[in-house]
Amino acid sequence: MENVVVVSRHEGTIKLLKKHFPDAEVIDHLNDVSEIPKGSLVIGNLPLPMIEEILKRGSRFVIVSLNIPRELRGKELTEEELKKFAEFIEVEDLKLKKFRLP
Repeated sequence: MENVVVVSRHEGTIKLLKKHFPDAEVIDHLNDVSEIPKGSLVIGNLPLPMIEEILKRGSRFVIVSLNIPRELRGKELTEEELKKFAEFIEVEDLKLKKFRLP
């Protein structure tokens, strides 16, 4: 099985993902994508340029996408709430181009 890295500081997300990937390494903040071994499966939420770099380095990236009601925004979600509102979406291709404001 490939190396799995969870990038999150949210307790509910970590608990849910550790049930599926018990040996996953958990990182609460990523400063440099070179911290992640090439060929890893990375799961979490990161800025798009970091995701692009992870993909270029030969790793896979899965976004934890939350579609939650307004009243739950900004709150720590439980594992049960995450099961209800989270989608896991793998990013397969990502090409970014800098945009300059006029």
